[in-house]
Amino acid sequence: MQLISIAIGKLVFWLLRLFGRTGSALPGLIIEKLNPYFLPQMLRQLPHGVIVVSGTNGKTTTTKISTALLESQGLRVLTNKTGSNFVRGIISVVIDKARWNSELPYDIAIFEQDEAHAVLFARQVRPRGVIVLNVMRDQMDRFGEIDTTRHMLQQLVSAATEWVVLNANDERVSHLKAATSVKTYWYAHSKELQPDFLTDDQLYHAGSAVYHLASEPTVLLTGYTNSDVSLVARKQELHYDYALQGGHNALNLAAAMTMVYAVMPNYDEVQLRQALCQLQPAFGRGEVIVLPSGGTLTLQLVKNPGGFTQALRMLELKPYSVVGIAINDDYPDGRDVSWLWDVDFHGLAEQQTILCGGTRAADMANRLKYDSINATSTHDIIAEYGSALDAAAANTPGEAILFCTYTAMRKLRGLYLGNHSGLDEEDL
Repeated sequence: MQLISIAIGKLVFWLLRLFGRTGSALPGLIIEKLNPYFLPQMLRQLPHGVIVVSGTNGKTTTTKISTALLESQGLRVLTNKTGSNFVRGIISVVIDKARWNSELPYDIAIFEQDEAHAVLFARQVRPRGVIVLNVMRDQMDRFGEIDTTRHMLQQLVSAATEWVVLNANDERVSHLKAATSVKTYWYAHSKELQPDFLTDDQLYHAGSAVYHLASEPTVLLTGYTNSDVSLVARKQELHYDYALQGGHNALNLAAAMTMVYAVMPNYDEVQLRQALCQLQPAFGRGEVIVLPSGGTLTLQLVKNPGGFTQALRMLELKPYSVVGIAINDDYPDGRDVSWLWDVDFHGLAEQQTILCGGTRAADMANRLKYDSINATSTHDIIAEYGSALDAAAANTPGEAILFCTYTAMRKLRGLYLGNHSGLDEEDL
């Protein structure tokens, strides 16, 4: 049955690509219906098992960093590069990368999974290791209350067979419990960085937020700039050149480094350092695009109050001549955009040019007015908004940054690059 499933899946891939589609989900959806045992049987071939990365923010980037670090140690890593994090997306990846004889030529797999689908995945494939990054309020119309999300992540952590990596600063994550036979590794940021990393509850009383540390971390983030990061790992001070901007990406590195210690504690430091120097942002997560006007645009995905608050700190690391905010309310973005009222935008006060776009452009501009910030232009049509953004960047030489929800990011990326993020509509 495996050979038949591979043949059917690869045929579907071929047909989709013939029509210019990536096929990141549909082949998996078909095979999931035809052969419910396909995924566990295929992944059983991997000698080092499966790692799942989950949590509210940072899954895609942490998965990319983790993949690069494991590959630097000579492991062949299977991963969902497109970011398709439903179970059917994982099945599509396996079909695409498997050989026609159903052999899977990899040593280990690392998959990002959203909180709900991670539970479904773990029912089919018990992961060797699990990384949980954070629990924050996100798209309540899809995921429900924040403690519902924590409950789903507890089910994922309980499914781990060897180890888990947990964020020691997140109150909800630190209460997750693995099985007694499973080793728990912690990562964290230092107390001095507390103002930079507010958990969901701390967003509403930032001035009095208390530093939380659940346990002694294996990797501690102690500092970061626009070009490097400082860590204390197993009591050793480490400094790396690091091109992924923002404190959130520095903390993602701490999580990935902790994973490396769990998988292979005697890693090659030289090869790991070289891999970090070569890292590039995942699509839409600090990705830099050259505009038609000759300027550059940094794309930064935002989707909840905590993530947006952290992303805005990127403005403290370097100057931007233009700041754009594009908010859509399609299903993958979350229909309810009231979360924007829980983001503090006062840090934008010194920005000369702020453009709002997307289907909720007027709502975003109205929200900024309540923080005494005026947006100079609003465009609800993404193509028009992209042109306005490019023109503004041309008139004010320098770098532009765009904070955008998921579908706005995909459309703007397609506008500038002539393609999209690699996902098809069936992913959404």
